[in-house]
Amino acid sequence: MKYPSKKDVWLGIILWGSIGYGVYISTMALFAENASVSGMIITVVINLLLILFIGWVWFTTYYILAEKELVIRCGPINKRIPYHEISSAHKTCNPLSSPALSLKRINITYQFGMALISPKNRDQFLRELSERCPNANIKYD
Repeated sequence: MKYPSKKDVWLGIILWGSIGYGVYISTMALFAENASVSGMIITVVINLLLILFIGWVWFTTYYILAEKELVIRCGPINKRIPYHEISSAHKTCNPLSSPALSLKRINITYQFGMALISPKNRDQFLRELSERCPNANIKYD
């Protein structure tokens, strides 16, 4: 089953607001009297790449509970965690950098590390994960 990431409004404002501000500043620089053609091209390319990257992350962050593994997708990140490696999962608000667009997260501990994810419906996600990982210690509160 596919679970989209919960998206915090404040994070959207920061990401898309900074893009808007960057585009505004770049546009103002492009129309300056002494702007060079190479400077204009570099500015446009950098802004387009930044917009594409943030859009890629914003619109492609989701989690799939597949047949044999948990798939975490976030822009260029594509992580697969086999269910038999998951040892625990619980709700958290850990602010560490992760493939999550909200601070309402789930901390998943597995054989080789930890993953922080933010599915929209954490309770449903944890219930389904517990069905797929009967030996894992999964807490719902």
